[in-house]
Amino acid sequence: MRRWAAISLLLPLLAPPAPAAATETLHYRWSIDGFAGVIASIFMPTQGEGVLTVEERSPTLARSELEVTSPESKSGEFFRYGAEWERPGGRTLRAWSEQFWQGEKKQKQSEIGDIGVIDIVSGIDLLRRHRPVSQKRLEIWSDGKRYPVIVLPRGRAIRHIAGHDVKTHHLSVRGLSIPDRRFWKGALDLWLADDSAATPVEIMVSRSGAHVRLTLTDYPAKAESPETKEGGPP
Repeated sequence: MRRWAAISLLLPLLAPPAPAAATETLHYRWSIDGFAGVIASIFMPTQGEGVLTVEERSPTLARSELEVTSPESKSGEFFRYGAEWERPGGRTLRAWSEQFWQGEKKQKQSEIGDIGVIDIVSGIDLLRRHRPVSQKRLEIWSDGKRYPVIVLPRGRAIRHIAGHDVKTHHLSVRGLSIPDRRFWKGALDLWLADDSAATPVEIMVSRSGAHVRLTLTDYPAKAESPETKEGGPP
């Protein structure tokens, strides 16, 4: 209870909500970064497609999935993260993950319902709509377990997306070391465009030492509004 009270005290430190689209489908190309990608190429696909869908089920309920596939896969392997949550408060109701890899299928699903708990996709939506301007503590649901994490604003960055230089805000989600709590060894990085929807033009999900970077395949230059080109919130 005290932990959630502390989280609520951080809400005034957030930037004004960014109105992400109610229903959208974003397409990405992904690749595995760094040395891990070189090693992984011996055993598994190292590039492919990713699709992030967000569907508004009602004025207060949203559902989202991030699916990662590869044309290099011979057996139809995939990874999928999904969640349903309440808007505008961001309370994740349930989350699931599913993968089919090297002939083995794994599934996890949990009912959540606590304020301050996210998964990969509900976390992306929450941070788009309420971008922190200072450190923010949350918990993340990952493969059926909960972990304390911290959101770290990394500042502005220019990303080259679909032939355009796009102004973005970089956010990192990292595990937080707390006594008697599990430590999240994964990582999530978001580069949110400085536009009215805070479009996630680049996403990096890290697991087991591998960094999967998803880059948006289509981002029109006109998506950046004149007011955000000149600045906007820091």
